[in-house]
Amino acid sequence: FEGVVAARVAAVEKHPGADKLSVCAVEAGGETLQIVCGAPNVRAGMMVPLARIGAKLPGGLEIRAAKMRGVESRGMLCSARELGISEDHEGLLELVKA
Repeated sequence: FEGVVAARVAAVEKHPGADKLSVCAVEAGGETLQIVCGAPNVRAGMMVPLARIGAKLPGGLEIRAAKMRGVESRGMLCSARELGISEDHEGLLELVKA
């Protein structure tokens, strides 16, 4: 994959139009991006892989800006399966310091 960086989830709010989605403020590379996320384990303070707009993921998926139920999303927070590194798709891949 390419175009994926480590990012910190700064804040998480419920999506105003969808019970299973969250609207996240995500910090990466000195900027804060709004990302709509459906992962059940997303929480403020966690470090996660962020596929930026233009990122290319396994299976030919290219990340684009999108509106999800009327809310703009500027990338995608990723699970290990979405990155092609394992079959785990229970939630976001949490990055921890070694």
